[in-house]
Amino acid sequence: MSGKSAGAGRTGSSESSDDQRAAAAGQQLDNAGFSPAEYVDRLFPDDAALEGVDVAAANIGHRLQAVQQEIRRQLRAQSDGQQQQTQGIEATKAAISELYTRISEMKGKAQTSERMVSDITQDIKALDVGKRNLTQTTGTMRRLQLLVGAVDQLRQLREQGRFGEAARLLPAIAGLREGFSEYHGVRQIARLDEAAQVQQRRLGGLAQQVIQRGFDAQGRLVGDAEQMRAACGCCMADEQARVTDAYCEQQLRAYAAIFPLGDDESQLEHVSRRYAWLRRILRNYAEEHAAAFPAGWRMDEELSRR
Repeated sequence: MSGKSAGAGRTGSSESSDDQRAAAAGQQLDNAGFSPAEYVDRLFPDDAALEGVDVAAANIGHRLQAVQQEIRRQLRAQSDGQQQQTQGIEATKAAISELYTRISEMKGKAQTSERMVSDITQDIKALDVGKRNLTQTTGTMRRLQLLVGAVDQLRQLREQGRFGEAARLLPAIAGLREGFSEYHGVRQIARLDEAAQVQQRRLGGLAQQVIQRGFDAQGRLVGDAEQMRAACGCCMADEQARVTDAYCEQQLRAYAAIFPLGDDESQLEHVSRRYAWLRRILRNYAEEHAAAFPAGWRMDEELSRR
């Protein structure tokens, strides 16, 4: 009984020892310089150690299963990592593609907005040009209406003999005519400009007649001095020159008859008489005729010079 117990104890002790040797030897499998022969010799150093071959084989089987499981786990982990990496790459590609699509859409919207802004700008410019043209056209039409009205009013004033108002209207007509200097190629405007000139010439001719008829054959003032002065304001340069010549000739007619050129009376010794005649003419102008002429005409100077 005691012998059996002792034998069982040795067997158990032997198995435990074999397990320890198998475990210690199993750790050597991880070494880079592992040798199978040396491993078996160390695992079974003598014949007595062969009794634990089943245990060693079982341990090696367990070790092999563990290694295989570890390999499978590593492969699965690697496969899962590659799959996750592939999924990450695909997700990145998808994100980049979506980003590119959004950028393209934003670029397209920006180009569309730019075209819209350009179109709106062109429309605004066209409206500005149209507004300026409309404003210019409206202003031109208004000046044209003013010129038509002024020419007709000048005709009426001429027919009524209202020289003072007509004289004040002439500068306005001249300014309006100057504003249409670029439109003389337009037939209607050219006709209107010609009509204005005709009315001015008729007015000037009538004013010249009124002034000249204001003096009788002896050169005495018989007309209305105020009306004659107003008529002078309606005379253009040509009418003014003709009125001046006619007046000076009329006032100096007696002087020329008394002191003809080449006669004895025109000699130097008769200067005092000639001077007295001129003084009488200038005095008569200052007292009676000056009111019939504008001061700017300097009619007394014209009498003295001639």
